[in-house]
Amino acid sequence: MIDENPFVDDPETERRLGYAFDEIAPDHFRVQPVPSSLLRLYGGMALSQCLAAARLTVPQDKTAHSLHAYFLKPGLIDRPLEMQVTRESDGRSFANRMVRMTQDGVPIINMMASFKAPEQAGRHGMPMPDVPAPEELTSLDELVANYGDRLPERHRPFWRRRQQVDWRPVGFFSFDERTPRPATRALWFRFNGIVDGPLDVHQRLLVYASDLHIFHTALGPLGIGWANDFLQSSSLDHAVWFHDEFRADEWMLYALDSPASTDALALGRGNIYRRDGTLVATVSQQGLARVLNEKREGRL
Repeated sequence: MIDENPFVDDPETERRLGYAFDEIAPDHFRVQPVPSSLLRLYGGMALSQCLAAARLTVPQDKTAHSLHAYFLKPGLIDRPLEMQVTRESDGRSFANRMVRMTQDGVPIINMMASFKAPEQAGRHGMPMPDVPAPEELTSLDELVANYGDRLPERHRPFWRRRQQVDWRPVGFFSFDERTPRPATRALWFRFNGIVDGPLDVHQRLLVYASDLHIFHTALGPLGIGWANDFLQSSSLDHAVWFHDEFRADEWMLYALDSPASTDALALGRGNIYRRDGTLVATVSQQGLARVLNEKREGRL
């Protein structure tokens, strides 16, 4: 998990942050591990790296408009990752890429990403929910600190590390809640520091952030908190559609819901809005939500 500003226009800094790729063969990239206190690779980081690798093979006149990914195996934080990009199609309007992320030959993620040239057309977007401004809300860092040692030890490395995203939950934020909650929630978020760079840099960071909280929304109606030590959870797939431009270092609202949970599978959905109410992205994710008979051990 990266612990610095998410983008600085400097090759060595980019390398430390996990976005400087060595091209070891045509359209085949390797990235070195980023120092982390976690046990396994954060899925949002791996997704953002896959999108960044695909971007390197696409003409600059096209911008990502969607991605669809499957998580295959958890990645380790101390081994390099490789991304093989396949140029599935290149047209005047669209370019489609397949990215296969592996670690020591083991498949980690398969992603399809599509890029499109801009054009003028009609538009509409679902309205943003009416919620309090982020300045009126308590930061997630403060909520985690106030929760103290009630947070299970196995979750502490992830939630107590230095965060690069400032999250501001709207309303109640569940840790190990056992009371069923509505399948809706919302959080404001922005990246700390100034994010320089073109739109594709902001897109990869939105993908990074989009992997957090969406699956937890689906646990609310089940009466299961994400910090429950009997919960076995894992992201299975992830999709993002981009609708408009945005900046990752400016406040955006992540409005979440969950249409269904069944067969130990839970589905989360999210709309991401600029502060002016413009819908800029839509996200969906399904994950495993299995309650075990024995307490889980080990760090996340």
